[in-house]
Amino acid sequence: MPANELKQAGWTISNPLKITKDLWTYQRYLQDSKAEFSIAKHGYVVSQSGWLSDRSGAYLASGRPVLVQDTGFTDWLEADAGLIVFSTPDEAVAGIEEINSRYEFHCEAAREIAKEYFDASKILADLLERSRSS
Repeated sequence: MPANELKQAGWTISNPLKITKDLWTYQRYLQDSKAEFSIAKHGYVVSQSGWLSDRSGAYLASGRPVLVQDTGFTDWLEADAGLIVFSTPDEAVAGIEEINSRYEFHCEAAREIAKEYFDASKILADLLERSRSS
């Protein structure tokens, strides 16, 4: 089973029902995490649609680095500090090494990305206006 293989390799597997039982538990889980590592669904990668998960946004807002597979969002969002992308397994390993080598730097950069690109006080008015005009 993949879960057993991950545990044998030193990974911790969390029960998703426990960590998402309420917003505060989920927030603590993110803040207690070192970083996010995520492999995107194939369709997002192939289409280069620019998809980035809301979970990644939550990690960034929590000041946690994000290492995710490239889906084309780098066309509008810089991904070299706090948010690192990869396309190959070797690039993923290099991303892990980069985050580990300058962890505090990447934590601070993650929080800055969240403030710049995902802060509701900056983007909500524009989103509401776009929804009214469609």
